[in-house]
Amino acid sequence: MLLTNPVTNPMIAMLIAFAVSMIPMLELRAGIPLGVALGLPTPTATIVGIVGNILQIQIAVVAVAWAYRQCARYPRIRGWITKTEAQIDRHKRLVQRWGWLGLTAFVILPLPGTGVWGGVVLARLLGLGARPVWIGLSLGIAASGLIFGLGTHGTVSVINLFR
Repeated sequence: MLLTNPVTNPMIAMLIAFAVSMIPMLELRAGIPLGVALGLPTPTATIVGIVGNILQIQIAVVAVAWAYRQCARYPRIRGWITKTEAQIDRHKRLVQRWGWLGLTAFVILPLPGTGVWGGVVLARLLGLGARPVWIGLSLGIAASGLIFGLGTHGTVSVINLFR
């Protein structure tokens, strides 16, 4: 526990960590440390963060498809999309070779924009089908969650040494 006054009801702490894990750009990278800070054991916070993050995949797929259609209505944006797709077509063989595995590696990276939403945008640009998107994102989220869970546990352990 990091907070001096953690949430006393673990179910509330799980719901908060779950909800934060579903927020774009925060995702499990914020949900797991917050869950631990609210008093959840690290394994519980990690599982809650992973599940919350995975459940937003379909929301992201639908939202990105909608945004893509809306943006394609504007000539300048449609031109950029067409140019980007043409550049990607030149590397289609590489994309087909790496497919879901490349998407998994992208989502594992702990950088801004490399979570579920960034992965869905990338998959859309690459023209990946539903199955590779779900497999790649789910595996990437699980691996990223484990990394952040271990990192959070280690950080909390070091902080507790100085208490």
